[in-house]
Amino acid sequence: MPLVLLAAAAATASASPPATSAYFTDAQSSHVQDATSESIGQVNMITCVFHSMRPDALVNQGAYVALIDKNKCDAAKESSAASSSDGSGASQAPAYMTAVVNSTRASNTTPMLVSAWISIDQEGTPVTIFAHLSATAAPSATDPYGAFRLDYCGQPASGGGGSCLMNGYMQAGSGTLAYYETDSGGGGGSQVTALALSSVGTASGSGSVNVTQSSNNTGTSIFDFAYNSSYFLRSDGSNSMCFSRDATDPNTGISVWRYGLYDSVSGDRIARDSGFPIQYTSGGTNYQGYVGYYGLSSQPGAAAPADGSTVAKIDYQNGSASTASYTVVNKGGRLTRFTRQNTTLKLIDQIHFNAFIGNVTGSSLPDPNTQYELYWDDSSGHFIAVNEMQCGQGGCQTLTLGSPVTVDPTFWSSVNMGIQGWSQSLGGDLFVDLANTGTPVDATAVAYHVQDLVYPDDSSLPSALYCVSNCPTAGTLQSYLAQGTGTSPYISATYNSWQPTATPVTYTLSGNVLVNSTAAVVDTVAADYQGNQTYQNGVMSGRLVENLADAQCGADQNGAPQYCDWKMSSANVYYQWQTGPNSWDQFTAIKDGNGGFVHFDAPLNVSFKVPANSAGNSPYGAYANTNLILQYGGFGDLWGIPGSCVSSITNLAIDCNDPSGVARYVPAFAIPYDPSASPSQGIVTTSTKTYLVKWLDREIRFAQKPGSTCTTAGLSTSHATLPDPSGLQNPSDPSSAVYNGVEPTPANTAPRVIQGEVMY
Repeated sequence: MPLVLLAAAAATASASPPATSAYFTDAQSSHVQDATSESIGQVNMITCVFHSMRPDALVNQGAYVALIDKNKCDAAKESSAASSSDGSGASQAPAYMTAVVNSTRASNTTPMLVSAWISIDQEGTPVTIFAHLSATAAPSATDPYGAFRLDYCGQPASGGGGSCLMNGYMQAGSGTLAYYETDSGGGGGSQVTALALSSVGTASGSGSVNVTQSSNNTGTSIFDFAYNSSYFLRSDGSNSMCFSRDATDPNTGISVWRYGLYDSVSGDRIARDSGFPIQYTSGGTNYQGYVGYYGLSSQPGAAAPADGSTVAKIDYQNGSASTASYTVVNKGGRLTRFTRQNTTLKLIDQIHFNAFIGNVTGSSLPDPNTQYELYWDDSSGHFIAVNEMQCGQGGCQTLTLGSPVTVDPTFWSSVNMGIQGWSQSLGGDLFVDLANTGTPVDATAVAYHVQDLVYPDDSSLPSALYCVSNCPTAGTLQSYLAQGTGTSPYISATYNSWQPTATPVTYTLSGNVLVNSTAAVVDTVAADYQGNQTYQNGVMSGRLVENLADAQCGADQNGAPQYCDWKMSSANVYYQWQTGPNSWDQFTAIKDGNGGFVHFDAPLNVSFKVPANSAGNSPYGAYANTNLILQYGGFGDLWGIPGSCVSSITNLAIDCNDPSGVARYVPAFAIPYDPSASPSQGIVTTSTKTYLVKWLDREIRFAQKPGSTCTTAGLSTSHATLPDPSGLQNPSDPSSAVYNGVEPTPANTAPRVIQGEVMY
């Protein structure tokens, strides 16, 4: 994996790629994000799922299998305020839904009929969605949704006796769209959504939406809206808000959710060998799956293939699919190696990071033993703390400090150590060595690490590893998670221990599995983690080093060496072990017929120089002119841009933990795309290569304007007639006019479509 140095800058592209290259021809799509989008967003997700199955491309070609990445169609997941605390690459791992699809059309003058059986997971329950679509007209400029009728019913995969956990329909045509759904919520409360768009043209339109939720509290959201080519007016019955539809308005918010990465010379997409589809049999049933860098993704309710079992890898060549047998290697945890990179404080100017600070004496920080969000401000020569994390039984929340707190670098150097923290914008952990302050101060060394997955056949695996903080064993995992005893899943003396110790914990390795006292340090039983908010996503060890010298931070009064976790932050290489019930907590790989491992590519780390702000326009805010490390996991998956929260009601900045519950997490800025510029805008680099970036999917949040602006423009709202449950139909019911029939068995079980791409 290429290493990224913040101080390095590869040469920019000297010539633009060909106009026929993917860099120019790949489609871009924009959508408007508004308070009404919770419902319209569900409509968009459903249409995304159907588009990703590509029934239009495989009409009258028989039943086929399609894989749909739920994460790529779920805009609500992308913008959840919870995302602000989850910048891990594992959160980018695909979550494939499997569908059997049959698309038919009797003639060019009759509707296209699509029957689909989609396997999903709803709050831990495997569900089959029976969907029936009749489409008579394709989308157009005046009819963006086209003309169609979609009916669907979701039932437990184990058999629901005809009852629907979710039941809905969507109908579009003649410039209108109606949508109605009732969802029982799988035990977590029900929701009824009704939406009517009186017009869906781009120049003008109006509509209403009604969402009723029932859980611990019952709430109803009702909006009426209207728009013309310049403005958008929304009313909740009591208050109206006016917004500009001008995307160039400096107060308009734009957030990109998917980017493509391209070769700077050829303009070709940059592919990563991050995984591929597999098939396997369990309990006499055939299942689809996807194995990759972050483990195995399989159909809801499917038992994962056991260690040593055989699966079929699917290869696509020359317009057809073939399979070859491979052997599964499934370990109960995964070992990750972190390799040091070097930069300076000056080069991380304005880049935010989180750091735990125990003793705040000598600073103006308000609370001890707290995690703070800080950044280095090169112009003042100080660190600036802006937020703090407060945790309780309900989880952790980021709270804005009353005013930013300035912290002098000597606060850390005076205690003979540095700052160890975590930064999404640097791709993970960082360590500022303030025990050896540079001259000038901003020349102080900063270490960060790039990571890669360790395979059992790695020739550089150490014979032993050492740990001093948060060190788990098989016994402590079992005691805490399964038996409910103890205060943590770690050896008690090491739990959140940041003080020097003379007794590090020693581990050995069995292949790439961590072992302590002959027992593998694993617990993959899902029931052990249920109800445990702190460790529901698995257990991760502290840093592990091969050489104790990398952990030595001094000596006691008798001269015996002492070891500290913070000292490991500056090691050239350290490791971390994790185990848990999720695919990303475990190592899953496959071996070919010769017994060799198939190695998957780790995310590619690339450096991005944020452009400068221009006079009167500050799209990059405090991040202008800074260097960021981004991660590229494959086409469409580029992450690492820092973010903040906005209100879904006003589109204005808001705290992510705002008690109103309307906070949405969005990237702080968008990477520009302007291929006509010289050099092209939107460039990222490694130490040896230059790539071009193009946004693919983005949201636009309108700028708020005075209410009188919409009134003067002639806009007013009225309540549209909403659809009701009388229109519900059930495609799983043999007596229904939209009955799907018996689910067919495709002639070729290899997926013909993967996330909208027809493979053969």
